[in-house]
Amino acid sequence: MKKILLTIAVFLLVSSTQLSALSLVHYWNFNGTNVPYLTEASSRDVVLTPLTPIQTDLSLTTTPATLIYQVKTGTASPFMSYWDTTTGGTGNARNGDAAGNCLRPRDAWSSMELVLNIPSKGFRNLKIMYDVQRSGSGPNVNTYSYSVDGGTSWIKTGLNVNGKGLGTDTIATIPATGFATESITITDPAAENNANLKFRIWFSDPKNTAGNNRIDNITVEGDILAVVNSPVVNEVSMYPNPCTTGVVNFGSMVNLEVFNLVGKQIKALAKTTTLNTEDLAKGIYTVRINSVSTQKLIIE
Repeated sequence: MKKILLTIAVFLLVSSTQLSALSLVHYWNFNGTNVPYLTEASSRDVVLTPLTPIQTDLSLTTTPATLIYQVKTGTASPFMSYWDTTTGGTGNARNGDAAGNCLRPRDAWSSMELVLNIPSKGFRNLKIMYDVQRSGSGPNVNTYSYSVDGGTSWIKTGLNVNGKGLGTDTIATIPATGFATESITITDPAAENNANLKFRIWFSDPKNTAGNNRIDNITVEGDILAVVNSPVVNEVSMYPNPCTTGVVNFGSMVNLEVFNLVGKQIKALAKTTTLNTEDLAKGIYTVRINSVSTQKLIIE
């Protein structure tokens, strides 16, 4: 009897771990050559002519995420600023990405803000992570807030920063050498399954008025909102789920993309009604169907 109970307990623990694993939803690594950076010589009046948003290297939502360095509300024009790149880090890099470049928001950071437009449609339990480093005289403080209404209002509650518990919205120990990886969990249910979610970083330090922060490998992770057993998304059924048979069936002809938990695409199929899983290791995968919906697939 004890052996049976122990077996059940282990099964429940493994199942719980599998079901709670987060998927990579959005990812910026800043290593691309098509990122629209400016230099000091071409810095612009960001009140009149905003910087061009940077799209993610990966987004699982129908609408890709974007990032923008913009002037804070109330700052008068003209206001010159820019962003460029310098050597990055690998602390929060995914898919074996090299250090490459990182994003360097430049002067004057005290009147600027870094805003991530991160639609969470189809996801919950959201966690944001990034690598950060400061220059010798750069800001030592990052303060966070988020918006569930597209930026009309901003909220500082419902955040858990670096595991310090609810109510923490600031980090104040940014290193000048090497990168630190920061982790922020949004616990507010209003942020879940939200096409208008935004996340904001403010830079400040009363001791320093110059310098900059270097930002790299920004990730947004979440748990897929889906029913585990034979879910239906846009009237397309996917079964069996969990899969133990080596084949997943779909109720109609679909286009499929399969991603692992670190966001790497491992399969792409067009006009199919089945997915062969025999060459996939046991675990959790994200399946994007017809480029409009996502589901969690468990292979046992």
